[in-house]
Amino acid sequence: MGLFGRQGKPWSDQVTLTRGERVLVARQAPAGWVVATTHALWLPDRAGLTRVGWESVDTASWDRDSSVLAVREVGSTDGRPRRWTLRMDDDRDLLLLVKEQVRATVVTSRHADVAGGGVTVVARRPPGSDGLTWAVSADPGVDVGDVDVRRVIESRLAEMKAELGV
Repeated sequence: MGLFGRQGKPWSDQVTLTRGERVLVARQAPAGWVVATTHALWLPDRAGLTRVGWESVDTASWDRDSSVLAVREVGSTDGRPRRWTLRMDDDRDLLLLVKEQVRATVVTSRHADVAGGGVTVVARRPPGSDGLTWAVSADPGVDVGDVDVRRVIESRLAEMKAELGV
């Protein structure tokens, strides 16, 4: 595929950088390009590349046996996070870069046990921003729509905001 992904476009035609943002690495996978910048991870989908801000990446992992990079986005308002599983050449260095960039966005986090498992509330600062974003990561099987679970989440969120003065 050379410089072009599955959609027939070079990655540079699919990535729009913001002021002060720069490309750290671009790797080609059979599904298309994976581009990591100082502000986001660009992942292939049917339309081309989708931007996922570092503050929106929940987890990333590398399966050595299948040569698959798995990325899960923080849950959206419907509670269902987007997931990418990308077969690519052995690229654990990319995984280390992703984890480093994600970790750099975390300001604070709090875990709480709830019925069926646990939830973690995380305050993150997007690169190039002074603001905070708030995310909830739930264990598999935990219903974040449950009234008691929501109550625990809201309590943790209030505690964290008070500690940070926001």
